[in-house]
Amino acid sequence: MKKVILIIILFAGLEANAQWMQYLLPYYGYAYTLGFYDVNRGLSFGHTMFPFNQNLYYTTNSGTNWMAANYPSGLRAFADVQYINSSLVYAGGSENLFVKSSEYTGNDFRGFPKFMRERLLREGKREFIPEYKAAFIKSIDGGINWQKASVFDTLTGFITDIHFADAFTGYALIDSTMYGRTRFYKTTNAGANWNMVCRIDTAEVDKMVFIDANTVIAKGFSYGGRIYRSTNAGVNWTIKEMPTQIDGLTFFNQNTGIAVGIEETGAMAKVYRTTDAGINWSVVYSIAGRQYLNVKALASTGTAFAVGNMIDTVMSTYGKITTMKTTDYGLSWTVKEINQTYIIPGLALIDANNIFMSGGDLNMQGVIFKSTNGGNVYVNSTGNELPVSSLLGQNYPNPFNSSCKFRFQLAKEGDVRITVYDVRGRELQTVVNERLAAGIYERMIDGSMRTSGIYYYSMETDGVRETKKMVILK
Repeated sequence: MKKVILIIILFAGLEANAQWMQYLLPYYGYAYTLGFYDVNRGLSFGHTMFPFNQNLYYTTNSGTNWMAANYPSGLRAFADVQYINSSLVYAGGSENLFVKSSEYTGNDFRGFPKFMRERLLREGKREFIPEYKAAFIKSIDGGINWQKASVFDTLTGFITDIHFADAFTGYALIDSTMYGRTRFYKTTNAGANWNMVCRIDTAEVDKMVFIDANTVIAKGFSYGGRIYRSTNAGVNWTIKEMPTQIDGLTFFNQNTGIAVGIEETGAMAKVYRTTDAGINWSVVYSIAGRQYLNVKALASTGTAFAVGNMIDTVMSTYGKITTMKTTDYGLSWTVKEINQTYIIPGLALIDANNIFMSGGDLNMQGVIFKSTNGGNVYVNSTGNELPVSSLLGQNYPNPFNSSCKFRFQLAKEGDVRITVYDVRGRELQTVVNERLAAGIYERMIDGSMRTSGIYYYSMETDGVRETKKMVILK
């Protein structure tokens, strides 16, 4: 079990009227999943990559402080969390069975389109089946301490979504990888045992919404998007092919719902709407150069909120954060941008005013943003963020050919020296050797004259030394 510690808190240095506050988590990777019981009590699930390791934090004061929870070792990544009441919480995801020694992706999902590869890796999935299996955990004290509640076999690769009607009866979408992809499971004893109801599809089904006790709408993706519908609690399903990848799904009520998707060519974001409980869907909004990774609606209201990123269609890279909001059941949308480049898949829409979103990137710390006025006020960071710890970031890309970049942050002004070494410990290059103010910095390492192999770069400041490994591949 891990020791509870207080983590980094960072206000983004925004003007007084700004309503997005920023909190940095002390690991590099993604804060992937958010769950809140009320405006004060919430959870953040995230993970590092290469190797994948879970990081779980909780807040009891509306995000002002985030603390590390106690949870079993070996957890990998978690895709969904559900509060049953203020004390009992369930979460579904995966645990590590084997972690590759390689710290880079290689040819993972090499047959998939780029957007699919990136998405699966962000979620903690790889094509190497022996690496992980499904995990279901629970907390009985509101998310402070966690324990495993189930034991799964190795045919169950990843729980992508859970839904509990009460403390005992619940459902799970489980990606069973090469053994038939997504299966639909049910428990009647609080997750102690799970029984397979059906095998839904050979494609991955990763999100579901129960709009009543028997009607389930789900979404999935293969080389396109799919919407699934069941009227008998998952025993049988109909499949509707969609013209775009579907990234987010939510419902306002039993009839009206929203799905957000993207056409890979041109990065055209699309909003689909249904008014007949998921039988038919039509496009109500399109916007180029964006991808919305998540969307949530406030039940029994016309308000929904979506988060994602702008996309550079020339370089095929993610840009600054973009949000989208409707107050008329999805008929019209207001689009805004935030001048940050974190990838944002996590979203919690608590009420009309309080919104949390989260994300990160390989070379960045996990991050959580909070708005207290419904996301209606948007301003850019003034750039005067002040970290409370000094950290050295992983270089990117990694491996690299001729050059790479890395970030580092300083909690206070001080002398900084960053040097490059070979595997024998010989110093090859000094990248930084100067006195710097507190803040976040980015530098480049020139490897054009180096041969292929493993190298190290190290930061020394204020009596602390931190080292990272990098790979040159030519």
